[in-house]
Amino acid sequence: MSLHEIGHETLHALLHVDRSALSLIQALAVRPGRVALDYVSGRRKRYYGPFAFLVVCVALSAAAIAITGFAVVTAERPNAIADFLQHHVNLVWFTQVPLIAAALRLMAPRGPFNYAEFLVLASYATGMHILFYTAVDVGGWYVLRPGPEQAKAAYLALWPVWPLYLGFACAQFLPGAKAVSAIKGILAALIAYGVTQGAVFAVANVGQLWQSH
Repeated sequence: MSLHEIGHETLHALLHVDRSALSLIQALAVRPGRVALDYVSGRRKRYYGPFAFLVVCVALSAAAIAITGFAVVTAERPNAIADFLQHHVNLVWFTQVPLIAAALRLMAPRGPFNYAEFLVLASYATGMHILFYTAVDVGGWYVLRPGPEQAKAAYLALWPVWPLYLGFACAQFLPGAKAVSAIKGILAALIAYGVTQGAVFAVANVGQLWQSH
């Protein structure tokens, strides 16, 4: 599989949506690695393409955050950069996908999959992560309106779901020992999350310092 094929499949999926989104979500909930493996193996007619799925999930999440006013980016004091990131959280979501794929590729350099094929797995898994985050974190906050401390505690309690889910997906996708594959997925999620969150925190607080001067 190549990046050219990815572009072609994504465009086709966006313009010819004729498959069930619900069936894809159900399959990704219980066998995400198998769905990605089917896709890279050429069995692609059953579901939406991974990149179209990711775009739709990101769009839904960004819309939900904008409508509810959920605070994704926090800084000690408001500033222009933090405000930009709050209104463009889609950039944060999209950035994690190539980071996850790169981390998995580096951890499996002699495996059967290239970077483009790891992008398929990362896109499907990240799309499901976004749906879960939007439904549970954003939706739960909007319904319950907890205080800042309760909201933070709920977020921290649910956060491990993401690396565990990616580990579960990798155990199905990668060849070899399932435990080792799962650890690779967990590490990839931690690396991508650490890089993106560190960048968001740094940029938001640099913006705060710049604005104060």
